[in-house]
Amino acid sequence: MKIMLISPKRDRWDSKRYEFWEFAFMRRVAGIGLRKYTGTPLALPIMASLIPEEHKLYVIDENVEDIPYDVEPDLVLLTFFTTSATAGYRIADRFRAQGSIVVIGGCHAAMTVDETLEHADAVATAEAEAVLPQIIKDVETGNLEKIYSVGNMNRPSMDNLPTPRWDLLKLDSYFYPSIQTMRGCPFLCEFCTVRVHWGNKYRTKSIEKVVHDVRCLTKAMGRKGFMLIVDDDIAADRKRSKEMFRALASEKIKWLSQGSIAMANDDEFLSLMINCGGTRIIMGFETISGDSLAEMKKNPANDIKNYPKNILKIQSQGVALVGAFVFGFDHDKKDCFEETTNFIIENNIALPQLFILTPFPGTALTKKLQLEGRILHTDWKYYTGSVVNFIPKNMTCQELQEGYYKAFQKVYSYKSIYLRMQGLWDSWDRTAKRRKEDLLREKIDILLMNKNFRAVAYSYDTCYFPDINEEAHYKRKLNKMLQSYLVENKVYEENAAMMAV
Repeated sequence: MKIMLISPKRDRWDSKRYEFWEFAFMRRVAGIGLRKYTGTPLALPIMASLIPEEHKLYVIDENVEDIPYDVEPDLVLLTFFTTSATAGYRIADRFRAQGSIVVIGGCHAAMTVDETLEHADAVATAEAEAVLPQIIKDVETGNLEKIYSVGNMNRPSMDNLPTPRWDLLKLDSYFYPSIQTMRGCPFLCEFCTVRVHWGNKYRTKSIEKVVHDVRCLTKAMGRKGFMLIVDDDIAADRKRSKEMFRALASEKIKWLSQGSIAMANDDEFLSLMINCGGTRIIMGFETISGDSLAEMKKNPANDIKNYPKNILKIQSQGVALVGAFVFGFDHDKKDCFEETTNFIIENNIALPQLFILTPFPGTALTKKLQLEGRILHTDWKYYTGSVVNFIPKNMTCQELQEGYYKAFQKVYSYKSIYLRMQGLWDSWDRTAKRRKEDLLREKIDILLMNKNFRAVAYSYDTCYFPDINEEAHYKRKLNKMLQSYLVENKVYEENAAMMAV
């Protein structure tokens, strides 16, 4: 059979508008070259590893290449998140019209089975490793079922999974590839799909399997590069993570992952993490409101009164926090925007990520809003985390939308970027346990990321209007800072080249 695996890009309703998680705008940064997109879609190489060799395989990420409709595959396997569902359905309809069998899987499909079946011959609601081999056999024998699912007891062991086929992706088209060492989550955050889709218990790969996969990914990349560890909380099992960090130290990689504030309480964890290349952590603070935190049933490790000291503790080690904050909870009032932006600036969050609460299918939040009649629509292309798709409780839709834009633009004003960077660099220079040249390169990267996230913020309707002269002043200071870092870094590189001769 000819089998095509596809990850679709989302439908844009505004060509000038960027989204945080896409990073397509990063192409314009000096040195990026031909890279087009953020992290690799991990589902594609995972599915590819499950396809028997006798089949002709096509692996297509539409974010970096066009879909070859003229191939006319026998079987099309589609996987996508909610924000790309509209595009995914359109692609599925086209291939079915051409005579291909289409099976759709992934988190969105698992949460919208009836809707997805309108565009597919079958829907996979379970992890690919558990159902894809059977799907292929059933297609070959003409016995394809409508729904493929398994219960929690039959979820695949992480150690029995084949190594993803990263070699089938165009790795040079991405800013970094993705790798996974664990699945599942026991916490009950009502807006999150992780527990619903991956299960309510942590499942982990052995340390030996993790090292093996890292080496396979490094080989596929052809270099020692930066990678994204997509685990939902790298600090969930700190004992296991410490073992993993020790094993990865000799691999000489750099990585970004997600983690909870609990890591601030473990000096050994932080030291080992940094030593094995963990330089950036995505951290879901979500809110600085105790009432909102209780409402969403967030991990109890998130103690708001300790946020400032814990943020300082983590970042002062030389780590850049990608701090995520969400607006629109039922306890949020109009003052939440200014309070949150002030908190971000005062605590020198390296890379703030701001989102609007979004009712993704299958979550407890969505079920509650549906019962209350507060969901505005299910046009999935607007489910980006930057658009209001429900009726908030303590403000109007317009107030939530404009408040979000204003907050986003304020934290990425030139003045705010400068103040955050100055505070962050001060803590790094005083206490970070990293080589000076490594910290310098990190400063350059973080400055460039801030400049580009600013481009995202101001691609939206402008709602924040800082003093023009003041902004011009801080823009000049930031550019001067960046230029001095680039010159200093060039000296380090020239000296290193001389020593290598």
